[in-house]
Amino acid sequence: MSRDASLIKDGDSTSGAQAMEASTVAPLVAFLDSLLAHQVELSGAEAGVVWLRATRTRKAGPVAIRQDRIDPARTGEWLPSVSQRIERVAESLGETSSPAAATRPIVEPIRIGRDGVYQAGASHLVAIVPLSAAGTIEGFTGLLLRSVDQKTASEGALRASLAGIGFEAFLWQQNAVREGEQRVRLKEVLELTDAALQGSDAKAMCAILCHELRRRYACERVSIGLIKGESIAVAGISGADTVDTRSPAAETLRDAMEECAIQDTEIFYPKPPESEHDPMTRRITIAHERLSQKDGPSSILSLPLRIEGDLVGVMVLERPSNDPFPPGAAALLRLVAEFIGPAVWTRRLADRGVAAVARDRCIDLGRAIVGPRHTGWKLVGAILLLAFLGLAAIPIPDRVRAQAEVRAITSRTIPPPFNGYFVETLVKPGDHVRAGDVLGRMDISELTLQLEQERGKREVLETERDNAHASGDLSTWRRAARGIDETDAKIALLQSSIARAEVRSPIDGVVSRGDLDDFVGARVEPTMALFEVVSPGRLAILRVDERDARRVKPGQRGWIVSAANPARKVPIIVERINPSADADEGANVFRVEASISDPPEFLNPGTRGRARLRDGWTTGLAALARPIVDEIRLRYWW
Repeated sequence: MSRDASLIKDGDSTSGAQAMEASTVAPLVAFLDSLLAHQVELSGAEAGVVWLRATRTRKAGPVAIRQDRIDPARTGEWLPSVSQRIERVAESLGETSSPAAATRPIVEPIRIGRDGVYQAGASHLVAIVPLSAAGTIEGFTGLLLRSVDQKTASEGALRASLAGIGFEAFLWQQNAVREGEQRVRLKEVLELTDAALQGSDAKAMCAILCHELRRRYACERVSIGLIKGESIAVAGISGADTVDTRSPAAETLRDAMEECAIQDTEIFYPKPPESEHDPMTRRITIAHERLSQKDGPSSILSLPLRIEGDLVGVMVLERPSNDPFPPGAAALLRLVAEFIGPAVWTRRLADRGVAAVARDRCIDLGRAIVGPRHTGWKLVGAILLLAFLGLAAIPIPDRVRAQAEVRAITSRTIPPPFNGYFVETLVKPGDHVRAGDVLGRMDISELTLQLEQERGKREVLETERDNAHASGDLSTWRRAARGIDETDAKIALLQSSIARAEVRSPIDGVVSRGDLDDFVGARVEPTMALFEVVSPGRLAILRVDERDARRVKPGQRGWIVSAANPARKVPIIVERINPSADADEGANVFRVEASISDPPEFLNPGTRGRARLRDGWTTGLAALARPIVDEIRLRYWW
């Protein structure tokens, strides 16, 4: 019985105006008035009131009043008292109750007059009869009884309660009528939709709909207009195969359609008498009045066509002025409009060509961009677009990036002059030395003994040579002479080694390696490096990726930043480019030598960092896309 109860609770409220339509509310009020008259007669009451509960569209209060046996001037005395008593009973019983409570009347004494409501001396009895449907109490009938005889009043209230059973039957009847009307409406809509789908395109579909609506609803003319850009174009007129949109009649019809579209609501012309004083139904009808008077007075009903809440067109129906649209027809035509709007618009979209689809997509995109929806996403999109435009248009300096290592321009590694023992070191790493300065000394005691031996051997050979010369022994003389030459060579070699026993710096510079305190007294060989002296000048060795090697040229300027001091950029100039690539950490790189003018103290040999070389101007987008484009060209060339 919930559907019956909803008639009372919601009043068929799809909107405020629809809830108060005469086709729904008027029969209910008329029935309650007749029911109250019957209950008053059966109970012998002086007056009675039907009180209904509150709904979403109506406040709780009296709906029908009967006071045939009491002075109407006393309405202000008895009606508030009875209404208050009904409200208290309604609160105590609630909306639902047991079947017995839903039908059992309540009889209590009440005083009607100026001395109060509930006094010891009651003047009347009030019988409160629940009006229920399927166990749900929808309201109450309050009956004012003059008799103070409780038994007589209870019998009259019981008869009134039995008469109230017809309330539920009325609700069932009304529900059945509504369901029948809905079936008829649904059948009409389905038949119209089926007929319209026979059209080959949107215009043919509109023409069929106009013809069917004119035939079914006894209209003089039915017209359908569809939104086109910022205006409405007449798409179909009943009785016309083609529509001349430039004719005066079409202009007048289009003005009426635009008037309905601007207000985005249905328009009756002339306004129905039952809604004459309802501010909710006030409309601007200037164009409709002009259309009505153009071909003679006529009654017009304009309905907006929508799809997903958006206006897509307008349907205009015209009938003779002496045969206006009945109030009940508006609900059915409103339902028809709700169905044919999406159908016609979908067919129109299907009829578009490729160019029209592309145009409409662009328009939809533009509306989505500038419309009020999805503001957060649009703000993010605008920021991304501005960033993209900035990357594409704002010029930035182009740079060639490379890993760098600092080296000395001149470096000398100094080994021991001969096999021997290292006896003294005179410098430490970091000491500045000049060319010829002694860095350390070798042990020459063994060399001195060998030199003395060789000198003694030479004296013996000289004596032998002189004796052979005196005796004329030529072979002995020659052997002694050769021995003297060999001894002289050894003496010269030993003297040279003794002279080189002091390890000297070959260049001016700084000792980079030479902490040999642990090697003093140890035997060393010429294959070992004792000292390393580097010149003050610095050279940057850049490892440029082979993708960027074509962008590097001699004389190109740039900067190097070392890990020792990242805040300081040191200028460099490209001097030389190695023509062959080397494999370095899984990549092919070209070694580029760059000079450093006036190098700072923290740029010591071996320092690593990063270098940037100037390469004109570019944009951020081009810089980001360059490696991607190069990779595509490398992989997909032909």
